Amino acid sequence: MGLSKKLKNSLLPFFLFPAAVGIFAFLFFIASRNDIAPIDETIQEKEEMKKSAESIRDLALEWLIKNIRGNGLFAYSINPETGEYSTGNNELRQLMSSRILAERSADSDEIMKLHEKNLEFIIMNWYQEESGIAYILYDDKSKLGANAMFLRMLSASPHFNRYSTIATAAARGIATLQNSDGSFRPWLKAPDYEFNPDYLLTFYSGEAILALVEYFERSGDKLYLNAALKSAEFYIKKYVQNIEKNYYPAYVPWHTISYAKLYKITNDLKFVNAIFTLNDKLLELQDTTNEVGRFFNPAAPEYGAPHSSSDGIYTEGLAYAFEIADLANDTDRKERYKKSIELSLKNIQKLQYRLPLPNSPIPFESYRGGIKTNIDNPWTRIDNAQHTIDGMDYLIQIL
Repeated sequence: MGLSKKLKNSLLPFFLFPAAVGIFAFLFFIASRNDIAPIDETIQEKEEMKKSAESIRDLALEWLIKNIRGNGLFAYSINPETGEYSTGNNELRQLMSSRILAERSADSDEIMKLHEKNLEFIIMNWYQEESGIAYILYDDKSKLGANAMFLRMLSASPHFNRYSTIATAAARGIATLQNSDGSFRPWLKAPDYEFNPDYLLTFYSGEAILALVEYFERSGDKLYLNAALKSAEFYIKKYVQNIEKNYYPAYVPWHTISYAKLYKITNDLKFVNAIFTLNDKLLELQDTTNEVGRFFNPAAPEYGAPHSSSDGIYTEGLAYAFEIADLANDTDRKERYKKSIELSLKNIQKLQYRLPLPNSPIPFESYRGGIKTNIDNPWTRIDNAQHTIDGMDYLIQIL
C-alpha cells in the first residue's frame, strides 16, 4: 500500500526543495550564458521598422522620379483629388529633390540621364558665377539655402570631379556669406521686400553648415571643414545653449545632421550634447493623442501648420539622433527617439497615396507614392517626397 497522507505531506518539502534548487540553478545557468540569447524583441522591432521605411521610401522615390518634366525639372506639386498642378515653384525645394537624383543616379541608366538633364537645366538657367564665386540666381534673388542645396547636389553627384571647379566656386559662395563670428547672412542677392533674417536662418544656417561638411567629405579641403566648425560653434551657442530664447523647430534637423557628421569627424562630445538637447526639445512637438506621429502641437501654432515635409525632415534628424544615442550608449534616449520614429512612420504611411482615389480624374500612377501635405490637405509636393526619402534612406542605413 502507498504512504499515508500524513507521511506524504511530511516528506513533500524534502522532494520540493531539491527540485526548486535544480530549477533555479538551471535558470541561472541559462541566464548567465552569453552564447544563448533570448528572443531579441529589439531586433524584431528594427526589422519591422526597416520594412516600413523601405516601403514608404520606394513608393515616394517612384513618384518623385515619375514627376520629372521634359525640361528636367520636377512638377512642383499636384492635387490628386482634382488633377490640378500648381503654377508656382521654389528653386530650393527643386534643388533638394535634384540631390535625390544625384545620389540615386548610379542605380540605373534612366536615373543617370535624368540627373544629367536636371543638372544641365540648373547650370544653364540658374547658375551664376562672378569673381570666383558661384551661386544660384532665381527670380533675381540668391538664397543661402538654395546655394547650399546646389553644393549638396554637386557633392552627391557621380560627376563631382567633372564639376569640381563649379563645386569649389559654390563652396566659396557660401563661405562669402559667413560673418567673422561664424554666423551667416541669408542672401547673396537680397530681395527688394522686407524679410526676417533670423527666421530664414533657422533653415539656411544648418543647411549651409551641412553643405560645407559634405563638400569637405568629397573634396578633402579642410578650409571648408574649418568654416563649418566655426559656424557650428556660433549656432551651438545661439540655438542650443540659448534654446529657450531662440528655439524654432525648423533648425533642429539641419543642425542635428550637421553635428552628427562633425562628431564623426572630430569625436568632440559637444556635438553629441547639442544633438540631445535639440532633439529632446523637438519631441515636445510630436502629436501623441490626435493625429499620432505628426510633428504638430496645436498649443504652439507659431511653429507652423502640420506639414509632411516637416515630418520627413524631423524624422531624418531623429534617425541621426538615434544613431548618436546608440554610439553614446544612451539607452534611454535611444529608446525615446526610436519610439518617436515609429510613430512618425505610421503617420507618414497614412499620408502616402498607396491606393487609388475613387474620384480622381487622373491616373493613379501619376500620384502613387506621393505624400499629401497633411490629413486635411491633399496636395502632394516634391519636398514632401524628398524629405521622406532622405529620412527613410538614413533610417534604413543605420538599422
